[in-house]
Amino acid sequence: MMADKGTVVYGSLKSRAVGAKNAEGNVKVMNYDNEMLLTNKLEDKKRDDHIGEKTIRKRITHNVEAVVEGTTSANKTDVEKKNYSDFNIYIENNKIKEYISDIDITKEEICTLYEDMHMGRMFENLVAKLYYSKKINGFVHLYNGQEAISSGIIKNLTISDFVTSTYRDHVHAISKGVPPKEVLNELYGNYYGSTNKGKGGSMHIYSKTQNFIGGFGFIGEQIPIAVGLAYSILYKREFSSDAYGFTAEQWKQRGQRDEAWVESIDERANQNGIGSEEGHHNSSNNGSSGDSDSGSSGERSKIDVVVCFLGDGTTNIGQFFESLNLAATYNLPIIFVIENNNWAIGMENSRASVNDIMNNYTKGKAFNIETYKIDGNDVLSIYKLAKKKINDIRNRKCGPVLIEAITYRSKGHSLADPDELRLSEEKTSWRKRDPLVYLSNYMKKENIVDESYFEKIKKKIQNILEDAQNDANENYKKSQHIDICHLFKHNIFAPSENTPYNSHYENYKKFDNLSHSDLREYYQALLKENERKRKNKKNDITEKFDEKKIPLLID
Repeated sequence: MMADKGTVVYGSLKSRAVGAKNAEGNVKVMNYDNEMLLTNKLEDKKRDDHIGEKTIRKRITHNVEAVVEGTTSANKTDVEKKNYSDFNIYIENNKIKEYISDIDITKEEICTLYEDMHMGRMFENLVAKLYYSKKINGFVHLYNGQEAISSGIIKNLTISDFVTSTYRDHVHAISKGVPPKEVLNELYGNYYGSTNKGKGGSMHIYSKTQNFIGGFGFIGEQIPIAVGLAYSILYKREFSSDAYGFTAEQWKQRGQRDEAWVESIDERANQNGIGSEEGHHNSSNNGSSGDSDSGSSGERSKIDVVVCFLGDGTTNIGQFFESLNLAATYNLPIIFVIENNNWAIGMENSRASVNDIMNNYTKGKAFNIETYKIDGNDVLSIYKLAKKKINDIRNRKCGPVLIEAITYRSKGHSLADPDELRLSEEKTSWRKRDPLVYLSNYMKKENIVDESYFEKIKKKIQNILEDAQNDANENYKKSQHIDICHLFKHNIFAPSENTPYNSHYENYKKFDNLSHSDLREYYQALLKENERKRKNKKNDITEKFDEKKIPLLID
């Protein structure tokens, strides 16, 4: 039933709902605390107990009546507008398959994809087990159900290509070539054997050797970083003639540089090894960087590629649009991959965007960027599309590309999320479309491997993860004896000569000499200064904080 026309009631389960009643005396209450919609009678005490019945929310329009539609458990199934038994209706996959029909994929590539996906799944399951046994702390976001996107895209890259990720970054890192052992050590917070000496944790995996530029804790942070990386690829080529597709004569006509500079571009590029073949075929991954039909000059003109992963919720923030504009303006070698799992934490996509729930890819069209929407659980189609577009970008046949992959996370937003907001019918339907099951069934049907292959791969991964866990447990013991002063080596906080309460400043001059007692003393100084500031505020609210007493050391 609908509330009176023109009335929208916002409230909280903890507050008294105020608004117009409908014929049954019910009122619609939007609860932002729990990220769901509830319908309750005003006098019902269940409101204070956080108990209520979920409602189905339509897309917001200018008609207030369309904002909220209530339902009961008896007729919930009848009211649902979505058909959770067939999500292919949202995915324009037939056009994609026709577009990539000329792309071949070998048996070895298929097996590589399956092993990488299975590794990602088993790794995340191990992480969940260790988290609930309190071996891993902090925020942990799993990738279960989305493995086809990571493997399908990244396994086409070389070691010299770049990847930026989100806070759901474990599997992206492993697909790029970061050893599972190093990722697990980082999740443990270990100083030894980890990617960042334990300082990054789950959301900040990073590997310089694999050009994995890390996970980012806040949505959208990785996008301008990725665009900067793509720009640097062209910049480091010194804007050579084949980088932008201009001949020396065209550069001269455009007045960009003098003639002598233009004529020396190719010579200096060759001397510096820019665009050489060596950097593009020295990969720890099993993917292909694509073939070139332009001979030696074509090989020299190949460039590295940046892949930027982001979620569907991120497509609504300013950094996304600003970065698309820059990527299109400079024709940068970058692929934006939207992992659309339908939910932005507890916010369903349709509640947060005027776009259709599965049409975030259209946002790239405003910038004349090539855009594609694909089934995010079909790893073979993803792999072929990525192979084609990465090859085109690498050979400067196209500029930036945006791919939206429709998928679903089979776990909650994080391991602290009980996952109560999504309908059970929705989750059950998507689990039937598990990307690992899809690929294994395909491999059996096409007689690519026999049944023993799957058990062999499972045991292989189990051994790798068992070794990784043993290594992480051992390094955890060793890391307990590490002084935390290494956290201060980059001069984030440190006392100065003017710091009060400090009788031995000399001990602080070299950060390697910081001990636990030194840090405790400095911490106490901070507390005393803050307490002094608080007390003085009572007497003189205009007194300014004395920065000389507790300075930040910038250098």
